[in-house]
Amino acid sequence: MRCYFSSDKSGPPDQTGPGFVSFVIPELKITFRARYNGTAAACEYAGLLALLEFVEINPMVFEGKVLEVFGDSFDVVNQVNDRLSCRADLADYRRLALLMRERIPYTIDWIPPAENPAGPRSFSL
Repeated sequence: MRCYFSSDKSGPPDQTGPGFVSFVIPELKITFRARYNGTAAACEYAGLLALLEFVEINPMVFEGKVLEVFGDSFDVVNQVNDRLSCRADLADYRRLALLMRERIPYTIDWIPPAENPAGPRSFSL
């Protein structure tokens, strides 16, 4: 089952501030969007973790499904896949994503922002 995550944060990327996290599961017609306060990278991880938590608390819906996760955050995707080092301030987010992978087998791949249905362009406020 294909799932998508994204985030949207204005202001300087390394400055903590308000943003949004989102995920979409098209097959189930599920769309989630919530406010999140953090750096741009923290918001990106929060989008992934919100999706994974949703999957975990709804095991009957996802039982027997192959979970394919797509995100437009190059850094998050490559950090979770051990292709890119992770900054110390993001290590706890990455650790949670990896712990979730032990409980919920999933693959994670990058998708261009313009093709991500969870991306900020897909929402109107």
